[in-house]
Amino acid sequence: MSKNVYDDLWIDILKNNGIFLSEKNITLLKKIFKPKLLKKDMFFLQEGEKSTEIGVVVKGVFRSYYTDKAGKDTTKYFYKEGGVLFSYVAHLSQKESMYYIQALEDSEIIVAQISDFEKIVEENYELLLFYKKMIDNVLIMKEEHAISFKVLDSIERYNQFLNAYPGLEKRIKQYNIASYLGMTPVSLSRLRKDLNINK
Repeated sequence: MSKNVYDDLWIDILKNNGIFLSEKNITLLKKIFKPKLLKKDMFFLQEGEKSTEIGVVVKGVFRSYYTDKAGKDTTKYFYKEGGVLFSYVAHLSQKESMYYIQALEDSEIIVAQISDFEKIVEENYELLLFYKKMIDNVLIMKEEHAISFKVLDSIERYNQFLNAYPGLEKRIKQYNIASYLGMTPVSLSRLRKDLNINK
């Protein structure tokens, strides 16, 4: 990753979170976040591991998922460019992660040790606000997805997915989308066909 791309990434991340940091604080972040490449199907985090790193997606797509006793996996969330990768619950509880975070494309991320990140955040209001914004966005995403299963029908959930992840339906497998929406690939195919007919 070139220095210019790396610098532009930080500007975009901060802008998207409504955060304006001093050059000094941006430099602090750059010192602890390092570029990392993950090939398609590689894992950022696996079930049973401690969540010790925090990552931000530069390029690519990830999903988090868990598996049941029968080996069936269920997609929890997707993370595209700008998405934050880590298990907040596993980190807070100091327990092992209960799910996987996997690359769905060849991906580029920037990654830091959570302990290093929290250390520079502790006595720095600007960076503390940045950290809070990152956490807030993760929690909002999780709550909206959980509520959608209670109050929305399948068509509304699919439209919510399209709004939350613009263009993602063209980049990932239908199986993963169906898993995220709580339906079978056949049901999703039928739903998409019906939506196209009714346009």
